[in-house]
Amino acid sequence: MNGKALDDFIAKYLPTAQHMQIRVENYDGSSLQLHAPLAPSINDKLTAFGGSIYVVAVMACWGMVYMRCVDYGLDPDIVVAEASIEYLRPVTGDIVASSIATDEKHWEHFFDRFDERGKAKIDLQSEIIINGEVAVRFKGLYAIVGVK
Repeated sequence: MNGKALDDFIAKYLPTAQHMQIRVENYDGSSLQLHAPLAPSINDKLTAFGGSIYVVAVMACWGMVYMRCVDYGLDPDIVVAEASIEYLRPVTGDIVASSIATDEKHWEHFFDRFDERGKAKIDLQSEIIINGEVAVRFKGLYAIVGVK
C-alpha cells in the first residue's frame, strides 16, 4: 500500500495543502503519516504557524479516511464534523502528523454503516511529535456523506 491516491488528490483539489507541500510519508492501512516542510509555514518565532499545524493534523485523519475508503473501493465525499486540537509544545521543525491507529472493529462498523445508510462517522486522532515528545494532539469526527 502507498499514499499515491492521497498525494494525487492533494495535487488536484487542495491548493492550501499544495502550497504547504504536504505529502504522504507513510501509509500502511492502519496509520497515515503526512509531512510538510517548515519553510512554507514558518512564523515570526521561527516555529510552525498554528494554522498550518492544524491543517496537517486534520489532514492526517482526513487522509486516513480517504485512503481507507479508496482501499474499500470508494471515491468518498468526506467532511470533518467536529474537531479539537491541543498545542502542547512549539513545532520547531518540519510538521509531521501521524494518525493514531484505531481498532479495526471501528473501521468495520464505519463501512457497515456506510453500506446500510450511504453515510457513516468515525472518530480519529493524530499527533505531531517533536524531539520524542507529543507537541500537538488532534481529535476529529469524520463523516463520509456519499461517494462521487
